[in-house]
Parts: sequence; structure tokens; C-alpha cells
Amino acid sequence: MKNFNISQIQFQAKSTPLENAILLEKYFNNTKFYKPNLICTPECSNIITNDIKHLFKKATYLENCPILNMSKSFAKKNKVYINIGSLLLKKRNQKKLVNKSVFINTEGKIVKTYDKIHMFDVKISNKETHKESKSFSPGKKIVLSNINDLKVGFTICYDLRFPNLYREIAKKGAQIILIPAAFTVPTGKSHWQTLVRARAIENSLFIVATNMCGTHHSKRKTYGHSLICDPWGKIIKKASSKPKILNTTINLDMVKQVREKIPSILKS
Repeated sequence: MKNFNISQIQFQAKSTPLENAILLEKYFNNTKFYKPNLICTPECSNIITNDIKHLFKKATYLENCPILNMSKSFAKKNKVYINIGSLLLKKRNQKKLVNKSVFINTEGKIVKTYDKIHMFDVKISNKETHKESKSFSPGKKIVLSNINDLKVGFTICYDLRFPNLYREIAKKGAQIILIPAAFTVPTGKSHWQTLVRARAIENSLFIVATNMCGTHHSKRKTYGHSLICDPWGKIIKKASSKPKILNTTINLDMVKQVREKIPSILKS
């Protein structure tokens, strides 16, 4: 497989999983004309809020998630892979939630899941702080999956700031790494594009960075500006701060071509 079609869905999530399932299904239907091999959604695709009580009240278990059930059905019917960037989910016999990326194949089956490793514990300003470790259990495993001969690696949002994770994924053979995100506006403006390009350049692979956008429940704001970056670090396509579907065809041969020019990934 040389050419590979990707649809990235940048959207403004609503306050409940059911509302977002309805919204995402409309976006999925709007990708049909492009015939993507892979559809990607952002982090927090089921719910996004600063209100912890609301989060725990509305979060579901994986098997009860309306977005998951809708996505499995859509993937099977339309023979497309789907990465639900992340779902904030309850876990049996645990007080904390998990931030889980879910990869669905063309048969509508979950083939891989990845739990976000790095917790977003930051103080951006006196008005904006985040402490994910209070509400979420971190993942521990690096995860890749195959689409035929193509290897895809999984990360989520704050993972972007930990280059060793990306190097490990690249060394395991990834040609594409996915970064679903719900980046804040201040850090997005300052760091998002630079970090995405850096991860692509360092590892000579494609980065598919799909961000949430807009203002959400409890007035939480996300940056948008989703993009896809090639192994040379060039931005092939990008969105603004508004909801948008990015449809992009990438040439997978470019990974090998760039690594032959600059073989740093092969020698590290």
C-alpha cells in the first residue's frame, strides 16, 4: 500500500457521550465521498469538561459508550478503520477513570486500545490548572497496530512532550503516529505546531495530530489547529480554530525515502 487516505475530524464536543455520538456520526458520514482508509477523532471524543462531578456522572464503561457502538457499526458498514482518539471511561473496580484511545478495524472490531501514559498535571496560569492524575489512572504500555503492512503507533495529547516515547514507537517500526489531543489554547498557540513537527522530523515518519476545538462544558476551551505532518517535517494540511474535516492522501514511500537521506532513526 503506497497511498493512504486519512480523514481527521476536528470538532467542538458537547457535554454528554450521546450528544457527541450523534455529532460524530454526521461527521463520519461526511467523509464517505473521500473514501478514507482511516478516520481519526480527537482526545475526549465522548466528553470534555472542567467539572469533575459532571465527568464522573456522565462517563460510561467502554462497552456502554454510544460513540464506540456507533463507530463499530460505521466501520463495518463502510469498511474503514477508525481511531477514536480517546474516550474518558469508567473501569470496573477502580475509582479513577482511564483516558483510552480505541482502534477499530474494517470488521467493526476493537483491535487495539491505548491508555494515555503521561498525565496532564500542570499550572498554566493562576486561572488555569489541570491535574489529570487525580481523576485518571495512567497507562503503562506502548501500543502499535497494523493496517495490512502499515504500522501505526498510538499516543494521546500530553504524550507529545515526551520524545522518548515517540522514538520507542518509531523503533518498533511505526510509519505513522497518531496524536489525538484536546490542547489548551495558551499551550496550543505556543507549542502545538512546533512539537508536532519536531516529533515528525526526529523520527522520519508521518504525524497525524487531531485536536479538539472550541468552547465546551464548564467553559473549557481547546485550541484546534489539527494538522498532518510528513517525515520531512512539512505540514501537508492544517485546520484553523473552527470545526473541520481534513482529508489527506499521504505517500507511505516517503518514510523510507527520508530515512535513506537522514538515517538518524536507524542508528539511534
